[in-house]
Amino acid sequence: MRRKGGFRWLPVLCLGLLIILAGCGSNNAATNGASATNDGSAAAGGNAGKEPVVLKLTTWNPISQTVVDKFQEKYPYITIEHDKVYDQFREIIRTRIVSKSDMDMLWLFPNQVAEFSKEDVLMDITGSPWLSNYLDAAVKLGTVDGKTYGVPYNSQPILMFYNKTLFDQLGLSIPANWEELMAVSEKIKASGTAPMVIGSKDGWATQFITTSQFGLYQHENPDVFAQLASGDKKWTDPEFAGYFDGMKELSDKGYLLENSVGLSYDQVAQVFKEGKAAMWPMGEWGYSENFDADFSTFELGAFPIPVNRGDQPLVTNLVSDNLLVGVSWSKHQEEIKLFMEFVAQPEMAKIWSDETKQAVTVKDGTSESYNPLAASLQPLIDASEAQIFPSMTSSIEPVMFPIFQQILLKQEVDTAKLLEQMQTAQDKDI
Repeated sequence: MRRKGGFRWLPVLCLGLLIILAGCGSNNAATNGASATNDGSAAAGGNAGKEPVVLKLTTWNPISQTVVDKFQEKYPYITIEHDKVYDQFREIIRTRIVSKSDMDMLWLFPNQVAEFSKEDVLMDITGSPWLSNYLDAAVKLGTVDGKTYGVPYNSQPILMFYNKTLFDQLGLSIPANWEELMAVSEKIKASGTAPMVIGSKDGWATQFITTSQFGLYQHENPDVFAQLASGDKKWTDPEFAGYFDGMKELSDKGYLLENSVGLSYDQVAQVFKEGKAAMWPMGEWGYSENFDADFSTFELGAFPIPVNRGDQPLVTNLVSDNLLVGVSWSKHQEEIKLFMEFVAQPEMAKIWSDETKQAVTVKDGTSESYNPLAASLQPLIDASEAQIFPSMTSSIEPVMFPIFQQILLKQEVDTAKLLEQMQTAQDKDI
């Protein structure tokens, strides 16, 4: 899934400290960027006579074609072939790895990096000079047992996109907690518009009402997901008893657009853009992938998803999970390193950020104009607590996403038994 010029919270990767690190590291970044440019120029001079190379880059999120084009101009013997995989990314990548498919570069989730590093799947990039161009916490996220295998390139918040025009017409304010979200939804429903749309065809896209609670769990216990992964905690523990309640409440109260549960991610985006629903929970990439400067059906806004209840704090969940890694059996390891070095240059990162409408983890690399929503969204994020969205162990999502689909389809469910299913899946990874 995947992700902010005006978003100064990006360094929350591990956290406000990194703003200082980013500032302090700008000179180093510029130096290393220049070094990368010089090295690249030398490499470009040696392009003559080289055999053509195709580097396959498999991702679930957008890439900057402009940066790819500039890389290919600099290294004309190298062609980047983009393979975009949306749904069941983990399962597809696992299958390809088991069969040792012809792969070169991938985006991976952090737990996949930890898993595959133990199976000799990933290139070791420890000590590469261009790593200093990244925020320290970004490099840390891709480091396992002292060896660095990858770096997350983007970071994005999980948001509620909303029809600001309709909110203004109905005199509605942005909700700051779950109770207010339900009150707003009731008023929107009474006006004749569906409060929200969530489709179930793409399993991953069903999750964000429920998994937005992850930040609250981390607020209470920073080690909670490590403890679930180790078996020290269980999904059947009392603190998770209400995990599915929010989505079930939306479904039971008729706050979701009718006949929409079978829609794909792209179809959900389209019906939201048509004004058929007032709100859409999705990662910030939902903006970059579906809206452009010409969109004028209504004024678009966004706010952190308020799943907090009572005296719980409002938490913004940040996704920073697309770690760029190389595959150990690739025949093109030197070319992979050239690409990794190239995208680590701040000038290339700015292009990437602007074109993909996402913030990047390269120091001084985020474009200041990448997202028109930044000015209004920034204060809301600043006013909330930010947590990094955790990456679940490998057996969880294949069980969790179908559960969300069951709830959306209004099937009779026993939430306690659903949590038992979650724990059974978790046990497989312990």
